[in-house]
Order: sequence, then structure tokens, then C-alpha cells
Amino acid sequence: MKKWLVGAMACSSLLLASCANSEGEEVASTEAGRVRESELYERMKSAPTQGGMTYGEQMLQQILLEDILENEFKEDVTDEEVDAAFEEEAEQYGGVEAFEEMLTQQGMSADDVKENIRTSLYVEEAIMQHTEMTEEDVQAAYDEYVVNSTVAHILVEEEELAKDIIDQLNEGADFGELVAEYSTDTGTVEAGGELPLEPGRFVPEFEEAALKLEEGEITQEPVESEFGYHIIKMVEKGEKGTLEEERENIETMIIEGYMQDQEMVQQAISQVVQDANVQIADDELSGAMQQFMQMPEVEEPAEESPDAAIEDEEEAETDTTEEEAETDTTEEEAETDTTEEEADTSEEETEDEE
Repeated sequence: MKKWLVGAMACSSLLLASCANSEGEEVASTEAGRVRESELYERMKSAPTQGGMTYGEQMLQQILLEDILENEFKEDVTDEEVDAAFEEEAEQYGGVEAFEEMLTQQGMSADDVKENIRTSLYVEEAIMQHTEMTEEDVQAAYDEYVVNSTVAHILVEEEELAKDIIDQLNEGADFGELVAEYSTDTGTVEAGGELPLEPGRFVPEFEEAALKLEEGEITQEPVESEFGYHIIKMVEKGEKGTLEEERENIETMIIEGYMQDQEMVQQAISQVVQDANVQIADDELSGAMQQFMQMPEVEEPAEESPDAAIEDEEEAETDTTEEEAETDTTEEEAETDTTEEEADTSEEETEDEE
């Protein structure tokens, strides 16, 4: 075969391949046809989400935020911090192994969770570096700060049984053994009924009764709540240190509060995004970062309408005219008074002459 023919066939093949791939790689197919990347891309750009953006804008926003935050804070967040946060999260599910097993059942992996944790730590850094924490903020948080205590409880359904358990405890029965025998709170049985007394975590009746106890003390009356009747023991009473001793805990608590404030989170991220020189080439995706690019609105005094200005001028002229009229009237009255006085004086002089 001649070389030029081989070349022509090669070119023809390239052209065919180019035509076949002009709409992108195939992502799916059915008896009804094929779905290619370009079709999927165009559909994502036009299909709206409940939040108002399109799916394409939403996905682009996520990608850009991850890239911007990583570029800005990757030196501030270490793998060790991410692993520590992952293990802390896993403790709530019975350890790392049990946590990873649960993630697998949900179609996720440990790496997926760690990436989410890393992004969360990036956001935390953005808040810390772009939000001012004043000494007044720290003092106010310290004043409200309550050191977590450790309590144990036995939960039963009947009040009489609760009273009987209290009697047994007063006679020297072991609290942990009674937990195993009677408590219906299966989540704390293995721990002997113990759990941290974190403010706001429990129903008010439980928290109020527990905070009144001294270390080692047991409630002498059953504490009724929507769950049943509790017998509560104060295992370890937390003691708050000085402000300086508790400063690290207080500042961490404040940052956690900031992380729950969506307006504050957006404000901090917006400052990072606006410094990142975001350029979106596809006009149909231009709204992806709009919420982070808007500067805070400053309220300006409302401009007076021309009609209102005319009315004000007319009122001012009217007031001036009225004032002038009053002045003229006053002057006329004064002149009249003066004339009358002069007349009286003339009459008196005439009488004197006579």
C-alpha cells in the first residue's frame, strides 16, 4: 500500500475518532441511546436545585471552595489533627473499627470522613484568622462556662421501684450492680450508668437535680422525666479553674459557637474567596461563587424625591411668609402704640399750657 494512502487512511481514522469524541466520552447507554459527557454537563448547568443554583454551579462551588481553602490553610492543618478528630468521632460509635464498619454499610470510607474533617478544620482556620475574638467575648464566655461533671443514673419505669432502689443504695448496695439489674437505659449499662453531665444535653429535670448533688451524693427522691424515673449519682464534680487556666477551653468553645453561626462562617469564607481571584470562564456557571463575592451592604440615607424637595421648599417659603406677616403685624401694632402714646402726650401738653 502506498504511503500517501496509508496517511490518508490514518487521517480519516483520526477525523472519525474526532467526530465520535466531539460530544465527549460516553457515560451511559440504554436501548434508547447513549448519554455523553457534554449532554450531562449541559443538563447539570441548566437543572436548578432547591437552593436556587444549578447542579453545575453547586458542584463547581464545592470544588472551588475545597481548592481555595486547601491552598490557604494546608500548612495550618496537619494529618495528625485530622486523625485525632477522626478517632474522637469514632469513639461515639464504639471505636475506629466499629465506626469504619458502619461507614462501609453506608457506602462511605474512612478517607471520605477524613476529607470532610479536613475541610471543616480549614473553615475553622478561616474563622480564627478572619474573626476578632475580644477579651470581652472571652470573659463573657467564661462567666457562662460550666465544667462538665460525671454522673451515673439508673432509669426505671415505675416510681415505687425507683424508691426501692434508693433504699437499697442507702443500705450499701453497689450502684453499678443495680444499674445492670434494673436500668432501662441500655446505652449506659455497660459503663455502669456513667455519662458526662454536659449542660444542655439532658432534659431540664435531670440536669437540675444532678447539679444540686455533691460528689458521691445520690438523689433521695426519684427524678421524673419524660423517659421515666431516674436515680442520679454525682460521680465527679467538675470545678472551674481561673480564666487563664480555662482560657484554651473557653476559646475552643467560642470557636465552636462561631462554627454554628452560618452568617459568621460565610463572612470568614467570603474574605478568603475574595482574595483568591476567582475567574469562571463558563458564563452559565458564573453564579457559583456569587454568595461569597458580594460585599456587605452599607445603608445609605434615602434620597429625597424631587416632589418631596419641592414640597419642603414650598413649606419653607410658606413659613417664611407667615413669619414675615407676623413681623409686619407686630411692627404695625408697635407703630400704632407709638402714635397713640404721642397723641396722649400732646393732649397732656395742651392741658398744661391751658
